[in-house]
Amino acid sequence: MMNRNTRAVLAAASALVLTAGCQTERDDGIFDPRAIGRDEREASTTYNRQNLRPLPTTLQSRFLPNQNQSAMPPEEPTRVPIASPEQTVALPLREIAQRAVTNNYNVKVSGYTPAIDETRITEAEARFDPEFFSSVTFEQRRQAFGEANNEADVLSTETGLRQLLPSGGQVEVSYRPQRVNGAGDEDAEGGFNWTNEVRLQITQPLLRDFGFAINRARITINRNNQRVSLLDFRRDVEELLRNVEENYWRLVQAQQNVRILEELLQRTMDTAGRVRERYGQDVTLEQVSNSIARVESARTNLIRARQRVADLSDQLKNFMNDPDYPVAGPTLILPADKPLESVVYFDFNDSIQTAQANRFELGQQQIRVDSANIALQVAKNNELPQLNLVGSVGTQAVGEDYIESNTELADSHDDISFSIGLQFVQRLGNREARAIFRRAQLQRMQAVDQYRGLIDQVSLDVKIAQREVEASWQSIAQTRATRFAAGKALDVIGTLEEGGNALTPDFLDRKLNRQQELAVAEQNEADAIASYNIAISRFESAKGTILRYNNVVLDEEKRAITKANY
Repeated sequence: MMNRNTRAVLAAASALVLTAGCQTERDDGIFDPRAIGRDEREASTTYNRQNLRPLPTTLQSRFLPNQNQSAMPPEEPTRVPIASPEQTVALPLREIAQRAVTNNYNVKVSGYTPAIDETRITEAEARFDPEFFSSVTFEQRRQAFGEANNEADVLSTETGLRQLLPSGGQVEVSYRPQRVNGAGDEDAEGGFNWTNEVRLQITQPLLRDFGFAINRARITINRNNQRVSLLDFRRDVEELLRNVEENYWRLVQAQQNVRILEELLQRTMDTAGRVRERYGQDVTLEQVSNSIARVESARTNLIRARQRVADLSDQLKNFMNDPDYPVAGPTLILPADKPLESVVYFDFNDSIQTAQANRFELGQQQIRVDSANIALQVAKNNELPQLNLVGSVGTQAVGEDYIESNTELADSHDDISFSIGLQFVQRLGNREARAIFRRAQLQRMQAVDQYRGLIDQVSLDVKIAQREVEASWQSIAQTRATRFAAGKALDVIGTLEEGGNALTPDFLDRKLNRQQELAVAEQNEADAIASYNIAISRFESAKGTILRYNNVVLDEEKRAITKANY
């Protein structure tokens, strides 16, 4: 494995998740889109608009014979800075990656999801929190026995606590005071009668809904979902780093391409100048016009190359989302690191094992298989009939008033009653539970086969990525050999010209072609070098180690391949 001495330890990306989890505490609830866009609006005022020349109507060039040079606009130098030195900043890859991981808005948005899913875990756990209940009921009773009429006004209250148990049962303790204002016929005397009762009741399923695993299934599945979203967050960080590295090395290539095209333009202009000087001797107007066309074509390519540098620089700023380098600002980001140009060897077997242990997709699918197993257990339990054990114990006391009834209740240690019983329910046919169980079986089988498919996909990704690294290295060797040959061919042309060779149309065309071929060879070599560095980054991504490759640490559980009987 190569030594990445150009990397430094980056800020822990897991801090983004923690930041997202605490963000609501600092959120003032005010959304002001105009204030959010203020920095970019202010930065846009510094944009330097280029002077756009009018379209030509005739051929005008300082290389034309008998051209009025004083009427020509001043010639632009071939090497023109894309931006002024005070607006140019050279940054190493490690700093750009650090700023991107810390500030990128897409990563920040993704970082909220694990924190959101964590609230769902708490929500599921809160199902087992105790709850307080209270009720007040007024009832008027009327009953006739022959000629006698009995009337009673009953005021009942109940207060207590109840809680669901992880085993599936429920425990409830309640206090029930009741006041009865009774009256008989007209000659009867009315009175007050207080009844107080304390009761403890437990209901425990014995078949359906029994067990800790069954009743905590929702908590476990929500926890699994939170782990999946954390791996989604890791995926977005990995994708960001891949994009940053690829964009960085393409910027290195684009900057090199500008230098190549500047040199090509200068060579072509030198040739056009020589052609103009020898017009009327061994050069025709056709040759002069052809050289001018080559100059303008090289200048056009250089304009596009400079634009490419600026575009890639802005793309890096967009990845960073750094307030120090707003996208609309004038700062031009240029690379400070040189690309790697030494061979790197990878062990394919070790790479496959590493990928199977580290690819986030495999981790996610293992979690989904685990959730499918839990759902299958719950579905299997739901096929059982409902059999509940119900037991209660309590005491009751009666008094003339509330205080007396409570005193009697406190002294009624021997007046304790209890009950115990069974409740049984079985749906005939049980088709719904059987269908749910069958669906859970199929979903688990589906999740396992998806994992098998991902194993093959990961192997394919690693194999293709390793081939790309090897092919990119070979491309560097081939394109460099091509550049050497193209340079030698141009040197031979220059030697012939210095030896007094006539600038015949064929010779001039050969010289211009050799200059163009050298520039193309240099461009191809720069592309191969950039592609090689990008291929190494993609190979690390295929192995699932691009975070470690860039020394980015995520605060997540270390995932090992689990053994399961499929």
